Amino acid sequence: MGDVQTTYRAMLRDDIAPALRALAFKGSGSRYSLPDPESWALLGFQSSRFNTSESLTLTVNLCAVSRLVWESRRREQSHLPERPSPGTFYGHSVWSCRLGHLMPINKDVWWDLHVDAAAKNVASEVVAAISAYGLPALRERL
Repeated sequence: MGDVQTTYRAMLRDDIAPALRALAFKGSGSRYSLPDPESWALLGFQSSRFNTSESLTLTVNLCAVSRLVWESRRREQSHLPERPSPGTFYGHSVWSCRLGHLMPINKDVWWDLHVDAAAKNVASEVVAAISAYGLPALRERL
């Protein structure tokens, strides 16, 4: 059957990526963006460093920033990448948030994926949360 990392990659590729593209996101793997000529609106999946071959937890990070603001920051801080990363905190000029903090529960949410779990159910929960809470929050910041 393989390990949970294989299940995770397949879930991202086969279930989550098509659903995110239907919501207007571009990207693949663990990084996506909403196309906008004036802003970065990014979504990234993060898995825990404590994962095992049988169990994995994942969360979703979001960030948004004006491209002009980002370029200004890059001129001041040459170590910054060309494009921000949704899992990195850059300070108050870049909005960043974990998806769970946008949900009614308002706390960090990590989804569990196990080798024998139905990845489609986990993918459906994650995509529903992105659609209901993450996408509106990103669009609000464009």
